[in-house]
Amino acid sequence: MKTAIISVIALAVLSLASFAQPKLEIVGGDTYNWGQVSPKDSPLKAKIKLKNSGNQTLNIENVKPTCGCTTAPLDKNILQPGETATLDVTLNVTSRNQEVSKSIRITSNDPAQNLKVLQLKANVVVELEIGPTPYFVFKDMEVGKEAEASLVISNHSKKIVKIESIEITPENFVINIPKKITLKAGESKEIIGKVVPKEAGYFSSKLTLKTDFPDYETLVIPGYGNVKESKIFNN
Repeated sequence: MKTAIISVIALAVLSLASFAQPKLEIVGGDTYNWGQVSPKDSPLKAKIKLKNSGNQTLNIENVKPTCGCTTAPLDKNILQPGETATLDVTLNVTSRNQEVSKSIRITSNDPAQNLKVLQLKANVVVELEIGPTPYFVFKDMEVGKEAEASLVISNHSKKIVKIESIEITPENFVINIPKKITLKAGESKEIIGKVVPKEAGYFSSKLTLKTDFPDYETLVIPGYGNVKESKIFNN
């Protein structure tokens, strides 16, 4: 009888031991979403809590972010049952309209899932956007020959934007829009820049727009190009 009781107790102890294990939990879920953000909000920051939801010591062995985001060292990586650690996350976003998705891989001694992936998301909205590039690109430039480059300015906000003044350098660089224009919500305008180079070498220009939009009071749009000698003008 005693042997049977001892066997039952031993089985119970072994059964309990099999359920004794650490468990890594990302508090709030495996996805952190900043929602809609502006480029001026970059870098985005967050404090993520990692918790040991198990009943044995949890050892967080490695935290590896993908390109574009960084993490500070954990305040502690050995967690007793019920304890939490703080993961400081920084995510850089670009100045383009896009949905950003990055991830952080977290490895631990959690036997059920030794690798957990934290997804980072954000929707970048540029309310006043210059595209397809934020600068003029002049190609096939030649002394005495008119060169042209264009881009588009788009108002993605829900209000009217007024461009109140325009400054241009150098003097031989001209554009097709007046010094004061209005962009309605959702409206886009093409800006065409033209120049007749006077000498060979590197050419640069600058277009400065002053607006009434608080987040984009000054927009500076540079321009670049390489000017070749002209056989006609040399002769």
